[in-house]
Amino acid sequence: MRIIDGPRIEGKAWRALVLLAPGQDLGLTWVLGHHLARANGQLITAVLLKQADEPAVSRARATLAQAEAACQEQVTHYPLLIEAEDRSKALSKLVQDADIDLVLTRADVESWINLNQLPCHVAVVRGQIYGQNVLSTDAESGRPAPPPLNHILVPTAGGPNTVDALNFLLPLTPRTAITALYVATPYEGSTAEAGGLARLRQMLQFVDAGERITPKVVSAPTAVSGIVDEANGDYDLVIMGASRESSIDKALFGNIVDTVVRQSKKPVVVVRQASNLLGNWSNRLAWGLQRVFQRKTLSERVQIYSRIRRNARPDTDFFTLIMLSAGIAALGLLLNSPAVIIGAMLVAPLMSPIVGTGMAIVLGDARFLRLSVGAVLRGAFWAVVVGFLIGLLRPFSPLTPEILSRTAPTLLDLGVALLAGMAGAYALCESDAAGALPGVAIAAALVPPLSSAGIALANAIFTDTPFRLGLGALLLFSTNFIAITSAAILVFLALGFRPTVTQKERRSVQVRTVRLALVLLAAISVLLGLITYSLAQATAIQTQIRQVTTARVAEIPGAELVDVSIGSLEDSILNLTIVTRATQPITHEEVVHLQEAIGTDLQREVALELTVIDVTKLDPFTPPTLTPTPTATNTNTPGPTPTETATPTLTPTPTSTATPTPTASLTPSSTPTETATPSPTATPTPTETPTPTPRLATVTYPYGLNLRAAPDSTSALLAFLPQGTTVILLDETTTVDNVTWQAVIYDEQQGWLLAAYLEATP
Repeated sequence: MRIIDGPRIEGKAWRALVLLAPGQDLGLTWVLGHHLARANGQLITAVLLKQADEPAVSRARATLAQAEAACQEQVTHYPLLIEAEDRSKALSKLVQDADIDLVLTRADVESWINLNQLPCHVAVVRGQIYGQNVLSTDAESGRPAPPPLNHILVPTAGGPNTVDALNFLLPLTPRTAITALYVATPYEGSTAEAGGLARLRQMLQFVDAGERITPKVVSAPTAVSGIVDEANGDYDLVIMGASRESSIDKALFGNIVDTVVRQSKKPVVVVRQASNLLGNWSNRLAWGLQRVFQRKTLSERVQIYSRIRRNARPDTDFFTLIMLSAGIAALGLLLNSPAVIIGAMLVAPLMSPIVGTGMAIVLGDARFLRLSVGAVLRGAFWAVVVGFLIGLLRPFSPLTPEILSRTAPTLLDLGVALLAGMAGAYALCESDAAGALPGVAIAAALVPPLSSAGIALANAIFTDTPFRLGLGALLLFSTNFIAITSAAILVFLALGFRPTVTQKERRSVQVRTVRLALVLLAAISVLLGLITYSLAQATAIQTQIRQVTTARVAEIPGAELVDVSIGSLEDSILNLTIVTRATQPITHEEVVHLQEAIGTDLQREVALELTVIDVTKLDPFTPPTLTPTPTATNTNTPGPTPTETATPTLTPTPTSTATPTPTASLTPSSTPTETATPSPTATPTPTETPTPTPRLATVTYPYGLNLRAAPDSTSALLAFLPQGTTVILLDETTTVDNVTWQAVIYDEQQGWLLAAYLEATP
């Protein structure tokens, strides 16, 4: 591509490029481009030649001279004469180099132009203004001038396809009247007109039209007939939107455009959206989000912008609150007090400049962006310094759990920050939601990570604490900063914040900063994903170690696991410190076996340190409140003793029966052997009397009872009797320290049990 004639185009501005053929008179295409450039920015008139021969160059220069002469003084005009072998590629390069926003051409242009590949908006004109000269003469200067555009009709279905056209048509008002038309057809039902008017108002609110564009709804059998009937009115031209996905050729030569041109005798301009991925991303994203968020009016957005910018300013109050909140957070972290840390979150003023960063990116306001980012960075610096100084008060103390919890951020922290950013941006924009700001400040937790970083760095200087803990806390703050900013960008776009069409420099800043924010968000997500995966692996390994240790300790008789401390998983040797409770001593052989079993299960070399806590299990203790009743009646009453010992009184009975035997000695010579026979039969009778009536009882205590050798809980343990065990009750009971003991026989052993937990069986 070679530029034969024309100046160098520099700077940022909205630009319309009008393509003309050599020797072509200026028509409606150039007139529309001139009016749009006067309202929005600059005009470029270009003639592209495949071969720069003398006749073609002369005709092209004549066309460009005519355009230069007709161009008004308030319009910045760049006439370009370009030679290129491949004019389609040359046009694409010109659009990119000059940063063209809109290309205007005629429908009968030469076939070398591939309009579907151009990365900017494209407007194609069909038809002419009948009954009116294209160029008029200025009354004062006598120079040719473009005719005015008095009234433009914009048919629309209320969707996003017409939004781009209205964005650059809006500055034409109030010189040019614009009417947005919606055609209600019978198949839409009785509410078609009301629904169409609501769609138009939603679209006009989206472009901040206010009262400058007139919405109009007409009823017609078909959309085509409604547009044609309305276009026959007092309109200079009709502008229609074509979706980027459909071919521009179909839109140009389809039934609707062809019918409107043929029947209304009015020229039709078909406008296609930019085809590049980021060409109009903010408008498309905002249009998609408007169903979720209620868009703000222009005046409301101005008030919100002023309030956020004022709060984001780093003045004396800002730095005072930063240092106070950092001090409170640092002390709360050293004290391991969540309540104090929450108080520090409420004092911290960092949320406003971070949200302001998101607004500055959406608006493309470079000055506001530098102000907000500078406030965040300086505030973060002083918060770390304050945390470091307070950390020097206890430099040798181990880091508290509250500090350690902020040194290893994960994807969950990223999710919290994203939601907190959306909530914070929305609360700052909605006066009714301002009460949510304290909760947002707590959720965001901006200052505690900075104070944690300062304390961790101070601790690392005087101890062997690794510096990476402080860096991890700074990573958490960076995560919060990037995520809150990204979420605020999304909310502000949905609420209608964006640069205007003419703010080309701001749009450029917006695109660059949004790309940077997305890259940083993606990078931080990948980094946190790796950290999350690493922590998940470590947690899984620790869980396995605890499960194996618990199972192996349970195999030792009388042992129970209390705690297991796991050393660094990165070391070649796994160091385990195990604490157990045991009711009996654990031998050295059992400890060695435990170490070998754990190492075999984990397939790792294990170094084991075992701490055994001796456990003595005591019998259940009867509450003192139950003892007064048995003490008053049962302890001192001798009545039960004689009744229980009545069996010895039976022993004299056989002796009584044995004493009469001497009477038999009166006849010793007759039967001396008969006197001996009754005496042995009389002696067994005492043993037969107590045997048939044993008294039984059952152990009722849920945890069982210990059978003691004496009525004392410190005496020798004979056996353990679980609940439901049956014993033989003896006659003897005694009370020691207000506790009644019962003598029993169990498994041929005589011992003592607590009487309160025995239940006699019939």
